[in-house]
Amino acid sequence: MLESLRNSVNSWTAKGLLALLVLSFAVFGISDVFTNRVATVVATVGESEVTTEEFANALSNDIQSLQSRARRTISISEARQLGRDQIVLARLSTRKALNAEAEALGLSAPPAAIRKAIETAPVFMGPDGTFNRFSYETALRREGLTPGEYEDGVRQDLARDAMLQAVGAGTSAPRALAEALHRHRNEQRILDYVILSKSDAEDPGEPADEQISAFHEENADRFSAPDYRSLSWVVLTPESMAESIEINEDRIVEAYGSRIAEFTLPETRTLDQLLFDSEDEAKDAKQRIDDGTAFARVVEERGANKQDVSLGTVQRGELPGDLDDAAFGATEPGVFGPVKTAFGWTLLDIRSVRLETVTPLEDVRETIRLDLAMTEARDTILEESVAMDDEIAGGATLEEVADRTAALYVTVDAIDSTGRDPKGDTIADLPAIPGFLNAAFEAEEGVEPVLVEADGGGYYALSVNGITPAALRPLDDVRDDVIAAWKDAQRTEAMAELAGEMRAQLEEGATLAAVAAEQEKDVVTSPAVRRSDQISPLTSEIVQSLFRADPGAVVGGEAGDGYLIGTLKEVVANDAEVEQAAVDSTAERYSSQFATDVVQTFSRDAVARHPLHVYPGAIDETLAYLGQRY
Repeated sequence: MLESLRNSVNSWTAKGLLALLVLSFAVFGISDVFTNRVATVVATVGESEVTTEEFANALSNDIQSLQSRARRTISISEARQLGRDQIVLARLSTRKALNAEAEALGLSAPPAAIRKAIETAPVFMGPDGTFNRFSYETALRREGLTPGEYEDGVRQDLARDAMLQAVGAGTSAPRALAEALHRHRNEQRILDYVILSKSDAEDPGEPADEQISAFHEENADRFSAPDYRSLSWVVLTPESMAESIEINEDRIVEAYGSRIAEFTLPETRTLDQLLFDSEDEAKDAKQRIDDGTAFARVVEERGANKQDVSLGTVQRGELPGDLDDAAFGATEPGVFGPVKTAFGWTLLDIRSVRLETVTPLEDVRETIRLDLAMTEARDTILEESVAMDDEIAGGATLEEVADRTAALYVTVDAIDSTGRDPKGDTIADLPAIPGFLNAAFEAEEGVEPVLVEADGGGYYALSVNGITPAALRPLDDVRDDVIAAWKDAQRTEAMAELAGEMRAQLEEGATLAAVAAEQEKDVVTSPAVRRSDQISPLTSEIVQSLFRADPGAVVGGEAGDGYLIGTLKEVVANDAEVEQAAVDSTAERYSSQFATDVVQTFSRDAVARHPLHVYPGAIDETLAYLGQRY
């Protein structure tokens, strides 16, 4: 609360700047002092102290803010895991260091400024929107503060804010820099282009045997069989254990009963309500509806709309008593009422009815059985892993380990690094354990297996029985693939040559339209693009070359399986007034960033002059105290 009271009188500029300084002490270091110290101080900053009360109040406010955003309870333990205690301490320590700097500079806020800051703070305003002394005194009393203590804190805050604002004042981005940055980010260019594809190249025909053989050897990596390994392994996971664990029917029935809410779909109603001032008005409207007037029409006549009257879908108990009884007393859609409520008389338009449904045990028996088996497996997997380790250490083969424990044994004759066999089929029994295949292809042949604990609670041991190195497949086995690849390479080369010829024509002065017409191609005009735009078929490389080109210059590059070639049509010129305003905005934005950089540099220097010493014992005591509240 104290933190929020103080913040209520701070300027937005100072708050933003202080937020940027939270991590400043991480740069200069925090030294722990394990000495006897009265547990009323959690840290010292130079000559200043951060008291346990200040720390507790600030951390409490921080946790309440987290809870508000997360919409759930945040415990002290969770807040500490998130590092909120360190963040709060850094924030308080930074404030103390800057307060000391302001005092050293002789800065102080006058009484009138303090009074104005307090009287205009929203937290102290009454119902009429003006300063309320009762609210002020109540808030301070709740925090155990006297007006003098609180006003002294406000005086320090105002002096610190004034110092930081003065440090950042007067910084501005050079106009030339703003113009250059704006132009670089926002300049737009338009490209005329054509797209060449491999089909534009002449058919290369059928290759000669010599060409096929040479292409096969020159591209050995494309036509080689991968490295294959013959492997054996044992694996133990909760999932593999659960498949063999028997769960008797009584346990399944008991679990179903205890989890019945999970398998129950509650009764709901989707409905609208229309409120009337008197019972007679409501009855007249109900009669008109019964006579055929649409409920929506009555709503419209009363100056309301669908959103005004909609209650959405509700469960039993979510509406006030009489309304709830009326809504859930209906077993089919329709208009019901009038119902008397605290606000008048209501007609309910029940648009849909869903009765409570319970998923029968038969439909969820296997799910429950598997859940119980998984729980049992997780409880016993450590014991089984110890037995596996003992068997391996005693010299048992992997097959024997599987026979004597709950582990599964698998052997495969050939598997590649992607988990496929020589036919390209995925190995079905491959363990779903991260890093298993990597470990298999890093292991050496013939090495004794060892038990490995994997992420996710699984265990495995493997043995490399043999290695078949990667080798070029015989040409007869891949002849069709080689011919297809050769033809594709020839077309790609011919397309590149055609693009080169077109580029040469353009550079010699021919127009893109004329060159495109020779190839029976249509000229396409791109939309205006910026450097950061990604507009197909313009790749990032083509866009970069577009912004390096002069108007009329040739631009080209690979675009997917094709090739793009074109000319820079236009550098878009924006309206002068619009450009002026945009540059002004850019200059203002960068000036603000420069000011922030200056303030951060000043603050780091200030922090370095006021060393931080932390007292862990006092922090632990404070957190233990707060743990009783959160």
